[in-house]
Amino acid sequence: MTRLLNHFQSSVGSKMVMALTGLGLVTYVVFHMLGNLQVFEGSHALNRYAAFLRDMPILLWTARLGLLSLAVLHIGLAIRLGLRNHRARPVAYAVHEYRQASFASRTMAVSGLVLVLFILFHLLHLTAGVIDPTSADRLDAEGHRDVYGKVVHAFQNPFIVALYLVGQLGIGLHLSHAVTSSFQTLGLEYAAFSRFFKAAGPAVALVVVLGNVAIILGIFLGIVRG
Repeated sequence: MTRLLNHFQSSVGSKMVMALTGLGLVTYVVFHMLGNLQVFEGSHALNRYAAFLRDMPILLWTARLGLLSLAVLHIGLAIRLGLRNHRARPVAYAVHEYRQASFASRTMAVSGLVLVLFILFHLLHLTAGVIDPTSADRLDAEGHRDVYGKVVHAFQNPFIVALYLVGQLGIGLHLSHAVTSSFQTLGLEYAAFSRFFKAAGPAVALVVVLGNVAIILGIFLGIVRG
């Protein structure tokens, strides 16, 4: 047990746990986006989907606590590894060579911070209804919480739309590098599938960002109406 604990406390072990927690969070992000795409099917579909989730409180809160644990562990490990790297080389390089590193990999800390701030805003905005409580308790014709109406109301505001689009930029940059590097950290990259693994991160990022942006702009441009 002690040997296993020491392994996970090492830089290699921490990176492996960070990769696993990151992939878990990515899986949630993909399914969350797919679920929200039901906004294009109308209020009935999205509100029934939200009601279905709320009708299983044990499963819902287990998932929420699990996601919170994954996020806290992932962020904590990222900070610890960053501090270790800084202590190992407290003096910055005089000249930076970026021939191999992509823009997404060089901005992981920045995109990660943007992502954390965006998630906090999103939770306070649409989940908790703290930022905009005007439609928090509204019900639809079937007696379900009008999640559809809340989302449509939110993305009619240009300021909110701009904030969410900036959030998508953070998500795209972070996922683009994180997915591929997680596969590499876990030793899942093989020569025969090298192109697939390199393309996995950008592909996942593109799908998630396009799906979320379609929802935001679809409402803002009036394609989806309340």
